[in-house]
Amino acid sequence: MLLISRLLSGLFGLLFLVVGTGLWLNTGDAAAELGLVNLAAAGLGTVRADIAGFFLGGGLILVLAAVRRDPGLLWPVQLLVLIALLGRTLTLVIDGPVAAGVPSMGVELLILLVLFWCKRAWASQPE
Repeated sequence: MLLISRLLSGLFGLLFLVVGTGLWLNTGDAAAELGLVNLAAAGLGTVRADIAGFFLGGGLILVLAAVRRDPGLLWPVQLLVLIALLGRTLTLVIDGPVAAGVPSMGVELLILLVLFWCKRAWASQPE
């Protein structure tokens, strides 16, 4: 159980790091894949700073949490993903399912559930 939870947390962390790095290194194409097209220079900066920062920061924390098996490190990522999910829910209500990205909502919900499971698994096992 501990090994699986650490692997999942670490894999989510690596996924976040890959997405964040893609946003840094291939900003225009990566942003277009997220539905952000025709960005001006300031928009590219926002993608690199804000969106990539979300993924890179979350990824680093998740990898560190998995390596240390520290459930206390999971809450910042849980909070960020929960806020993103709430933003998508608001978009769902206002603009509909296409704009909200319902499949992305499912991924965010899965991430939250796995991280809550990891937190419980790690807290219940002595070091």
